[in-house]
Amino acid sequence: MWRRKTQQTAADGHFEHGDVQPTEKRLFDEERSMEEEKVIVYDPVYCSGCMRCMTACSTYNNGATSLSKSRLQIVRHEGHAISPLTEEDDLIFDVLTCQQCNQPACVYFCPTLSIKKNNETGCVTINHDTCVGCRMCMVSCPFGAISYDGDRRALIKCELCGGDPQCVRFCPTGALKFLPKKEAHLPKRNHLARNLIQSRTRAIRDAATREGEHAGS
Repeated sequence: MWRRKTQQTAADGHFEHGDVQPTEKRLFDEERSMEEEKVIVYDPVYCSGCMRCMTACSTYNNGATSLSKSRLQIVRHEGHAISPLTEEDDLIFDVLTCQQCNQPACVYFCPTLSIKKNNETGCVTINHDTCVGCRMCMVSCPFGAISYDGDRRALIKCELCGGDPQCVRFCPTGALKFLPKKEAHLPKRNHLARNLIQSRTRAIRDAATREGEHAGS
C-alpha cells in the first residue's frame, strides 16, 4: 500500500514527505544550500588510520567507546581511482559517513516519515520515537552511511553532533574538516590530482629506466 502510494505521488511530481520542486527552483535551492550548509570533508592524504575520530564519535554519541557504533567508519582502500596499490604505496584510507544529501534517498523511502532534513543546517536526522527499524533507509543509502545498533534496536547515522562534529575536533592530522558544501569537493579533487601526478611521474621514470637498460644492452 505504502509503495503504491509512493509511486503514485512520485508520478504526480511530489512526495508526501518532501515536495520535488520544479527543476529551476530545485537548482536554486541546492545552490543556496551549498552556500549555507556544512558537511564533514575527508582528505585521505592526511589520514593515518588512527581511528581517533571513531573513538570520539562513539564516545560522544553512545557514552562509551565502541568503534563498531561510530557514525563514521574509516576503511582501507585496496586501490584508488588512478592506479592499484603497490608495495611502495602508503596505506590508503577512506571514510564512510553521511553526506547530508540535498535530495536524501533515506528521507523519501522512510515509510514512517521519521527521517527529516533540516532546512537551515541541511543535517539529516532520525526521529527514534517514530522509527520502526525497518531499515529501508539502510538499503536506500548509496553511501552505506546508516547502520543498525542491535543493542538499542535503532538506526544510527551521522547527525553532525549538533553542529560541532567531534570527529573533526579530535582528528590529530587535519584529515577531517567541517566545510561548506561548495568547498566539499576540493580535498578529493586535490587528492586525485596528486595521485595522477605521482602515477604519471612514476610511469615516466619507469619508461626512462627501461629505455636506459635497453640502450646499455
